[in-house]
Amino acid sequence: MILNRQGAEFEYEGVTYTIGGAIVSTAESEYQGLYGRITAIYDGKDKETENETPDIYCEFDPPVMPHEIKALEKTFSDLYDQPKTLDDIVLDMVIMAPEMIRPLDDLHTVRKKVPIYIVMEDWAVNGEHGNFCELFTDYDDAKRIMMDKLREELDSGAIPQWSDSGAYVADTSKDSYKGYIEGDYMDNHYEISILPQPLTMSTQHIQKVGRLYKAQCRTEDFISQIEEWEEVAAMSATQYQKLITNSAIPERIEQQLGHNDHYWEAYWESVSEAAHDLVQQALAQPDCFTPEADNPYPLCIGSGKPECADCCLYVHTKGEGGYES
Repeated sequence: MILNRQGAEFEYEGVTYTIGGAIVSTAESEYQGLYGRITAIYDGKDKETENETPDIYCEFDPPVMPHEIKALEKTFSDLYDQPKTLDDIVLDMVIMAPEMIRPLDDLHTVRKKVPIYIVMEDWAVNGEHGNFCELFTDYDDAKRIMMDKLREELDSGAIPQWSDSGAYVADTSKDSYKGYIEGDYMDNHYEISILPQPLTMSTQHIQKVGRLYKAQCRTEDFISQIEEWEEVAAMSATQYQKLITNSAIPERIEQQLGHNDHYWEAYWESVSEAAHDLVQQALAQPDCFTPEADNPYPLCIGSGKPECADCCLYVHTKGEGGYES
Protein backbone atom coordinates (compact mmCIF):
# COMPACT_ATOMS: atom_id res chain seq x y z
CA MET A 1 0.00 0.00 0.00
CA ILE A 2 1.26 3.45 -0.94
CA LEU A 3 -0.34 6.65 0.35
CA ASN A 4 0.81 9.93 -1.17
CA ARG A 5 -2.39 11.88 -1.75
CA GLN A 6 -2.53 15.14 0.19
CA GLY A 7 -4.84 14.77 3.18
CA ALA A 8 -4.95 10.96 3.07
CA GLU A 9 -4.93 9.43 6.57
CA PHE A 10 -3.30 6.30 7.95
CA GLU A 11 -3.91 5.00 11.46
CA TYR A 12 -1.32 2.96 13.31
CA GLU A 13 -1.64 1.89 16.95
CA GLY A 14 -4.26 4.54 17.66
CA VAL A 15 -2.34 7.43 16.08
CA THR A 16 -3.46 9.06 12.82
CA TYR A 17 -0.76 10.08 10.33
CA THR A 18 -1.84 12.48 7.57
CA ILE A 19 -0.11 13.05 4.24
CA GLY A 20 0.98 16.68 4.32
CA GLY A 21 0.40 16.82 8.07
CA ALA A 22 2.83 18.63 10.35
CA ILE A 23 5.17 16.55 12.53
CA VAL A 24 8.07 16.90 14.94
CA SER A 25 10.82 14.32 15.26
CA THR A 26 11.16 12.60 18.64
CA ALA A 27 14.17 11.52 20.67
CA GLU A 28 13.97 8.12 18.97
CA SER A 29 15.42 9.67 15.80
CA GLU A 30 18.67 11.32 14.77
CA TYR A 31 16.51 14.21 13.55
CA GLN A 32 15.22 14.93 17.07
CA GLY A 33 13.48 18.29 17.41
CA LEU A 34 13.17 19.04 13.70
CA TYR A 35 9.78 20.07 12.32
CA GLY A 36 8.46 18.94 8.99
CA ARG A 37 5.65 17.13 7.22
CA ILE A 38 4.69 13.66 6.03
CA THR A 39 5.01 13.19 2.26
CA ALA A 40 4.08 9.51 1.84
CA ILE A 41 3.43 6.28 3.75
CA TYR A 42 4.44 2.82 2.47
CA ASP A 43 3.14 -0.34 4.12
CA GLY A 44 2.95 -4.06 3.45
CA LYS A 45 4.80 -5.39 0.40
CA ASP A 46 5.48 -1.83 -0.82
CA LYS A 47 7.81 -0.99 2.10
CA GLU A 48 11.45 -0.34 1.31
CA THR A 49 12.69 -1.30 4.76
CA GLU A 50 12.45 -4.56 6.65
CA ASN A 51 10.91 -2.89 9.67
CA GLU A 52 7.71 -4.34 11.09
CA THR A 53 6.25 -0.84 11.19
CA PRO A 54 5.13 1.21 8.16
CA ASP A 55 7.65 3.42 6.35
CA ILE A 56 6.68 7.06 6.85
CA TYR A 57 8.42 9.39 4.41
CA CYS A 58 9.07 12.83 5.84
CA GLU A 59 10.49 16.15 4.73
CA PHE A 60 12.14 18.21 7.45
CA ASP A 61 12.73 21.95 7.59
CA PRO A 62 16.42 22.76 8.13
CA PRO A 63 17.22 24.11 11.60
CA VAL A 64 17.93 27.84 11.82
CA MET A 65 19.34 28.23 15.34
CA PRO A 66 23.15 27.91 15.36
CA HIS A 67 23.21 25.54 18.34
CA GLU A 68 20.62 23.29 16.67
CA ILE A 69 22.64 23.18 13.46
CA LYS A 70 25.77 22.32 15.43
CA ALA A 71 23.98 19.54 17.36
CA LEU A 72 22.54 18.01 14.17
CA GLU A 73 25.94 18.11 12.44
CA LYS A 74 27.58 16.42 15.46
CA THR A 75 24.90 13.71 15.53
CA PHE A 76 25.45 12.79 11.88
CA SER A 77 29.22 13.18 12.11
CA ASP A 78 29.24 10.65 14.95
CA LEU A 79 26.78 8.42 13.08
CA TYR A 80 28.90 8.23 9.91
CA ASP A 81 32.24 8.57 11.70
CA GLN A 82 33.27 11.49 9.50
CA PRO A 83 32.63 15.27 9.53
CA LYS A 84 29.19 16.26 8.27
CA THR A 85 27.79 19.73 7.62
CA LEU A 86 24.14 20.72 7.28
CA ASP A 87 24.48 20.59 3.49
CA ASP A 88 25.53 16.92 3.74
CA ILE A 89 22.46 15.85 5.71
CA VAL A 90 19.41 14.57 3.82
CA LEU A 91 16.25 16.33 5.00
CA ASP A 92 13.73 15.17 2.39
CA MET A 93 12.44 11.65 1.65
CA VAL A 94 13.60 10.55 5.10
CA ILE A 95 12.05 7.22 6.12
CA MET A 96 10.84 7.29 9.71
CA ALA A 97 9.22 4.71 11.95
CA PRO A 98 6.02 5.80 13.75
CA GLU A 99 7.76 6.18 17.12
CA MET A 100 10.29 8.58 15.57
CA ILE A 101 7.73 11.31 14.84
CA ARG A 102 4.79 12.95 16.57
CA PRO A 103 1.95 14.36 14.47
CA LEU A 104 1.04 17.97 15.23
CA ASP A 105 -2.40 19.55 14.97
CA ASP A 106 -3.00 22.36 12.51
CA LEU A 107 -2.36 25.47 14.61
CA HIS A 108 -4.91 27.59 12.77
CA THR A 109 -7.87 25.23 12.48
CA VAL A 110 -7.59 22.83 15.43
CA ARG A 111 -6.03 24.70 18.33
CA LYS A 112 -8.29 26.32 20.90
CA LYS A 113 -7.57 29.83 22.15
CA VAL A 114 -8.32 31.44 25.50
CA PRO A 115 -7.51 34.96 26.71
CA ILE A 116 -4.69 35.44 29.19
CA TYR A 117 -3.61 38.60 30.98
CA ILE A 118 0.06 39.52 31.27
CA VAL A 119 1.16 41.81 34.08
CA MET A 120 4.25 43.64 32.78
CA GLU A 121 6.37 45.80 35.05
CA ASP A 122 9.41 47.82 33.96
CA TRP A 123 11.45 50.23 36.05
CA ALA A 124 14.66 52.23 36.22
CA VAL A 125 16.07 54.10 39.21
CA ASN A 126 19.20 56.19 38.78
CA GLY A 127 20.21 54.09 35.79
CA GLU A 128 19.59 50.68 37.35
CA HIS A 129 16.98 48.70 35.39
CA GLY A 130 14.66 45.78 36.11
CA ASN A 131 11.46 44.15 34.91
CA PHE A 132 8.82 41.62 35.90
CA CYS A 133 6.29 39.58 33.96
CA GLU A 134 3.55 37.23 35.19
CA LEU A 135 0.69 35.54 33.31
CA PHE A 136 -2.87 34.98 34.55
CA THR A 137 -5.95 33.31 33.10
CA ASP A 138 -8.28 35.56 35.14
CA TYR A 139 -8.41 39.34 34.63
CA ASP A 140 -9.23 40.07 38.28
CA ASP A 141 -6.18 38.08 39.43
CA ALA A 142 -3.98 40.11 37.10
CA LYS A 143 -5.53 43.41 38.19
CA ARG A 144 -5.09 42.54 41.86
CA ILE A 145 -1.38 41.81 41.37
CA MET A 146 -0.98 45.00 39.35
CA MET A 147 -2.63 47.06 42.10
CA ASP A 148 -0.56 45.41 44.83
CA LYS A 149 2.70 46.13 43.00
CA LEU A 150 1.70 49.69 42.16
CA ARG A 151 0.59 50.36 45.73
CA GLU A 152 3.94 49.09 47.04
CA GLU A 153 5.79 51.30 44.56
CA LEU A 154 3.71 54.35 45.52
CA ASP A 155 4.27 53.71 49.24
CA SER A 156 7.92 52.73 49.44
CA GLY A 157 9.45 52.86 45.96
CA ALA A 158 11.12 55.67 44.07
CA ILE A 159 7.89 57.43 43.05
CA PRO A 160 7.53 59.47 46.30
CA GLN A 161 11.08 60.84 45.77
CA TRP A 162 10.41 61.61 42.11
CA SER A 163 7.17 63.38 42.99
CA ASP A 164 9.10 65.86 45.13
CA SER A 165 11.35 66.79 42.20
CA GLY A 166 8.66 68.83 40.47
CA ALA A 167 9.39 67.14 37.14
CA TYR A 168 7.45 63.94 37.71
CA VAL A 169 4.88 62.95 35.09
CA ALA A 170 2.26 60.18 35.54
CA ASP A 171 0.08 58.79 32.73
CA THR A 172 -2.63 56.34 33.78
CA SER A 173 -5.46 54.32 32.29
CA LYS A 174 -7.70 51.50 33.45
CA ASP A 175 -4.97 48.88 33.00
CA SER A 176 -1.73 50.83 33.01
CA TYR A 177 0.41 53.24 35.00
CA LYS A 178 3.41 55.08 33.59
CA GLY A 179 5.46 57.43 35.73
CA TYR A 180 8.79 59.09 34.95
CA ILE A 181 10.97 62.13 35.46
CA GLU A 182 10.50 64.37 32.46
CA GLY A 183 13.68 64.55 30.41
CA ASP A 184 15.20 61.57 32.22
CA TYR A 185 12.87 58.70 31.28
CA MET A 186 15.60 56.16 30.46
CA ASP A 187 17.19 56.35 33.92
CA ASN A 188 14.15 57.06 36.10
CA HIS A 189 10.76 55.56 35.31
CA TYR A 190 8.19 53.06 36.53
CA GLU A 191 5.64 51.32 34.30
CA ILE A 192 3.14 48.57 34.99
CA SER A 193 0.30 47.37 32.78
CA ILE A 194 -1.99 44.48 31.92
CA LEU A 195 -1.65 43.17 28.38
CA PRO A 196 -4.42 40.83 27.20
CA GLN A 197 -3.27 38.18 24.73
CA PRO A 198 -4.78 35.01 23.19
CA LEU A 199 -3.19 31.78 24.38
CA THR A 200 -3.10 28.98 21.81
CA MET A 201 -3.61 25.65 23.59
CA SER A 202 -2.60 22.22 22.32
CA THR A 203 -4.86 19.21 22.73
CA GLN A 204 -2.36 17.81 25.23
CA HIS A 205 -2.60 20.98 27.32
CA ILE A 206 -6.40 20.91 27.31
CA GLN A 207 -6.31 17.26 28.39
CA LYS A 208 -3.87 18.10 31.19
CA VAL A 209 -6.03 20.96 32.47
CA GLY A 210 -9.11 18.72 32.20
CA ARG A 211 -7.42 16.01 34.25
CA LEU A 212 -6.39 18.53 36.89
CA TYR A 213 -9.93 19.88 37.16
CA LYS A 214 -11.44 16.40 37.28
CA ALA A 215 -8.97 15.38 40.00
CA GLN A 216 -9.89 18.47 42.01
CA CYS A 217 -13.60 17.69 41.69
CA ARG A 218 -13.06 14.05 42.66
CA THR A 219 -11.09 15.09 45.76
CA GLU A 220 -13.76 17.63 46.78
CA ASP A 221 -16.46 14.97 46.38
CA PHE A 222 -14.38 12.57 48.48
CA ILE A 223 -14.02 15.13 51.28
CA SER A 224 -17.74 15.96 51.27
CA GLN A 225 -18.49 12.23 51.54
CA ILE A 226 -16.31 11.54 54.58
CA GLU A 227 -16.40 14.77 56.58
CA GLU A 228 -19.25 13.62 58.87
CA TRP A 229 -18.08 10.02 59.35
CA GLU A 230 -17.42 9.06 62.95
CA GLU A 231 -14.13 7.29 62.15
CA VAL A 232 -12.91 10.43 60.37
CA ALA A 233 -13.86 12.57 63.36
CA ALA A 234 -11.66 10.32 65.50
CA MET A 235 -8.58 11.11 63.37
CA SER A 236 -5.87 13.46 64.48
CA ALA A 237 -5.40 16.67 62.51
CA THR A 238 -2.26 15.20 60.93
CA GLN A 239 -4.03 12.00 59.90
CA TYR A 240 -6.94 13.93 58.39
CA GLN A 241 -4.66 16.25 56.44
CA LYS A 242 -2.72 13.30 55.02
CA LEU A 243 -5.98 11.62 54.05
CA ILE A 244 -7.53 14.52 52.14
CA THR A 245 -4.27 15.40 50.37
CA ASN A 246 -3.66 11.84 49.19
CA SER A 247 -2.86 12.15 45.46
CA ALA A 248 -4.32 8.67 44.85
CA ILE A 249 -7.90 9.80 45.64
CA PRO A 250 -8.93 10.74 42.06
CA GLU A 251 -7.49 7.56 40.55
CA ARG A 252 -9.16 5.33 43.15
CA ILE A 253 -12.52 6.93 42.37
CA GLU A 254 -11.92 6.50 38.62
CA GLN A 255 -11.13 2.83 39.18
CA GLN A 256 -14.38 2.33 41.09
CA LEU A 257 -16.34 4.10 38.36
CA GLY A 258 -14.71 1.86 35.77
CA HIS A 259 -16.17 -1.19 37.57
CA ASN A 260 -19.63 0.37 37.98
CA ASP A 261 -21.76 -0.87 35.08
CA HIS A 262 -24.84 1.00 36.32
CA TYR A 263 -22.91 4.29 36.19
CA TRP A 264 -21.83 3.77 32.58
CA GLU A 265 -25.27 2.56 31.51
CA ALA A 266 -26.80 5.72 32.95
CA TYR A 267 -24.06 7.83 31.33
CA TRP A 268 -24.53 6.46 27.82
CA GLU A 269 -28.32 6.59 28.17
CA SER A 270 -27.99 10.29 29.03
CA VAL A 271 -25.66 10.84 26.05
CA SER A 272 -28.18 9.13 23.76
CA GLU A 273 -31.11 11.18 25.06
CA ALA A 274 -29.20 14.44 24.71
CA ALA A 275 -28.04 13.45 21.22
CA HIS A 276 -31.58 12.72 20.04
CA ASP A 277 -32.80 16.09 21.38
CA LEU A 278 -29.96 17.99 19.72
CA VAL A 279 -30.37 16.20 16.38
CA GLN A 280 -34.08 17.03 16.30
CA GLN A 281 -33.31 20.61 17.29
CA ALA A 282 -30.74 20.90 14.48
CA LEU A 283 -33.20 19.50 11.93
CA ALA A 284 -35.77 22.12 12.95
CA GLN A 285 -33.35 25.02 12.52
CA PRO A 286 -32.85 26.78 9.15
CA ASP A 287 -29.38 26.92 7.61
CA CYS A 288 -29.05 30.59 8.58
CA PHE A 289 -29.51 29.82 12.29
CA THR A 290 -26.65 31.22 14.40
CA PRO A 291 -27.07 30.11 18.03
CA GLU A 292 -26.42 32.16 21.14
CA ALA A 293 -23.27 31.28 23.04
CA ASP A 294 -23.38 29.60 26.45
CA ASN A 295 -27.07 28.70 26.27
CA PRO A 296 -28.15 25.02 26.25
CA TYR A 297 -31.42 26.03 24.56
CA PRO A 298 -30.23 28.87 22.30
CA LEU A 299 -32.18 31.26 20.13
CA CYS A 300 -30.69 32.76 16.97
CA ILE A 301 -28.61 35.93 17.23
CA GLY A 302 -29.62 36.86 13.68
CA SER A 303 -27.65 37.90 10.62
CA GLY A 304 -28.80 41.50 10.29
CA LYS A 305 -31.37 40.74 7.59
CA PRO A 306 -34.80 42.49 7.81
CA GLU A 307 -36.61 39.14 7.90
CA CYS A 308 -34.84 38.21 11.14
CA ALA A 309 -37.19 40.47 13.11
CA ASP A 310 -40.20 38.32 12.19
CA CYS A 311 -38.48 34.95 12.74
CA CYS A 312 -39.77 33.04 15.76
CA LEU A 313 -36.24 31.75 16.43
CA TYR A 314 -34.66 35.22 16.57
CA VAL A 315 -33.51 36.29 20.03
CA HIS A 316 -35.22 39.69 19.62
CA THR A 317 -38.18 38.59 17.50
CA LYS A 318 -41.25 40.78 17.51
CA GLY A 319 -44.00 39.53 19.77
CA GLU A 320 -43.76 36.41 21.94
CA GLY A 321 -40.79 34.10 21.89
CA GLY A 322 -37.80 36.43 21.94
CA TYR A 323 -36.19 38.65 24.52
CA GLU A 324 -36.88 42.34 24.85
CA SER A 325 -34.36 44.47 22.97
